[in-house]
Amino acid sequence: MKPLGVGIDLVYVPRIKNLIDRYQIRFLKRVFTEEEIAYALRKKDPALAFSSAFAVKEAFYKALGGFSPFRFKEISLLRDSATGKPYLKLSGFAKEIFKKRGGKKIDLSLSHDFNYTIAIVQLWGED
Repeated sequence: MKPLGVGIDLVYVPRIKNLIDRYQIRFLKRVFTEEEIAYALRKKDPALAFSSAFAVKEAFYKALGGFSPFRFKEISLLRDSATGKPYLKLSGFAKEIFKKRGGKKIDLSLSHDFNYTIAIVQLWGED
């Protein structure tokens, strides 16, 4: 496989918490999928889970090279039920653009430290 792009994003967790506090469900439903919302609301610190999902969406956007006509809800951060390993589920234009650019595989890494979360997304295509 050949690399198609890499994206990285750092999110300040209190910024996302402030957006949630200010706009509540309106913000959540505009940016996050139902699976992401359900997962985050089960956590001790939902703002951290939402921040991770937000960082992944931004990193995926950057890995595609920037401007693309898709919505953040078309990128869903999920976790394998057996291992907890994070992965992305694409839909709509995000999936279409990924495939159009030759995308075959997505690698993802997340990390947290105090008030920050970081995501790195690597896109792969066929040689």
